[in-house]
Amino acid sequence: MTTKPDTRLMPAQNPTDPRPTTGTDGEGVKAVGILNPRQGRKRAWDEMSEIDRAVLLETVRQRRRVQKQNIAIQNEIRLRSLR
Repeated sequence: MTTKPDTRLMPAQNPTDPRPTTGTDGEGVKAVGILNPRQGRKRAWDEMSEIDRAVLLETVRQRRRVQKQNIAIQNEIRLRSLR
């Protein structure tokens, strides 16, 4: 006696379904997973002028340099407090 698969269940929930739920042909992949939500939208970086990009990059470099120095200072303080 064979049981008919319950079509209300997803393939992964139905152990009697012989079809694979994963594969290279895209079977089992929802259509929303294929869409690219950023398609057609520009990023702020794309809208910036070359000068603005350079200023932003330099600002980030300076901020990272200061953060690195602050971490080094905090590490030195911790080392001295352990002695």
